[in-house]
Amino acid sequence: MAAAPPPAPRTALPPPNRGGLAFAQGRYGLRGNLELLLCDEEDGLWVLWFNNDPEDTAPEPGGPPPGEWSGALRFGTGRRYDGVQVVQSAHGPHHLEVLATSGARTHRLRWNPETAFTTEEPPPTGRVRSASLTENPDGTLWTVVLAEDGSPRLFRADAGAYPRLAWEPAPLALARPRGPGAVLLVPLPDAPRPGLALLGASGGSYLAPDGDETALPAGLVGAAVVRGAVPRLYVWNEAAERIDVVDLGTPDPYRGLRLPGEGPVTALAATTLDHDPHRTDLVLRRGGRLWHVSDTGGDAPARSVPLLSRLTRTPGDEDRAVHRTS
Repeated sequence: MAAAPPPAPRTALPPPNRGGLAFAQGRYGLRGNLELLLCDEEDGLWVLWFNNDPEDTAPEPGGPPPGEWSGALRFGTGRRYDGVQVVQSAHGPHHLEVLATSGARTHRLRWNPETAFTTEEPPPTGRVRSASLTENPDGTLWTVVLAEDGSPRLFRADAGAYPRLAWEPAPLALARPRGPGAVLLVPLPDAPRPGLALLGASGGSYLAPDGDETALPAGLVGAAVVRGAVPRLYVWNEAAERIDVVDLGTPDPYRGLRLPGEGPVTALAATTLDHDPHRTDLVLRRGGRLWHVSDTGGDAPARSVPLLSRLTRTPGDEDRAVHRTS
């Protein structure tokens, strides 16, 4: 007698979300699951994870199979957020550092295995338009913001008493973008500080750790990663309806990446993957829908799928929600 097919998975679209999103490879799982943070339409943040285990790995009961997304968990309630950043920290260990903006204020949250998400003292940024967070390979945390007047301000954290962080302003000499849209940090190996990119409607600029400045294509929405020692920028080009990909400092730095869906890209985040040196994964919002995109570079077309939570079934879970609020 043939075995009965497995029960259909429990599926759901992501929770209604707005503003920015954050994406990083974490430490859990056999080769580092992916962590995604979303701003809820009204209250708090959501976190989902992508099962990055090999295809033949058995999933946890009720969890997503390899190659699928988990349900979402809400945290940080009590305010409506506009943007969010996340890094997998070397401190803790296995803690996630989260920097979010609500109105003109920044907020710091931290995930740890003992108490889940906790609220921490934010960096002394003052009132801001946008913010970015990163951690250098040596464990130094950095935040950069666009102040209300459009000027960038950089902060460095002494993590000697982690999780308490002592933030100090760091010198920065960079021209303002024309029509500032976003500010991004790029952690670079063997560099004393991260690279910094400012995006603008009429063009942007990238400041290397040694002070060299490079012009960037126009765009208000973008993401940054580093491949080896090469900074890579993904910038949404609304006029051409594509992502402009810039590998800074390489002989042939520019290429285009076509995207699924229709309409403007309103949020974009990216992460490299430790187990695949040629692949960068992106999550983007286009036409009100989230997409998971895998870019392997060169002329190869990107793999794009709608982002969907897909959980294995267990007995008694018929009435259990895919997304959880606590």
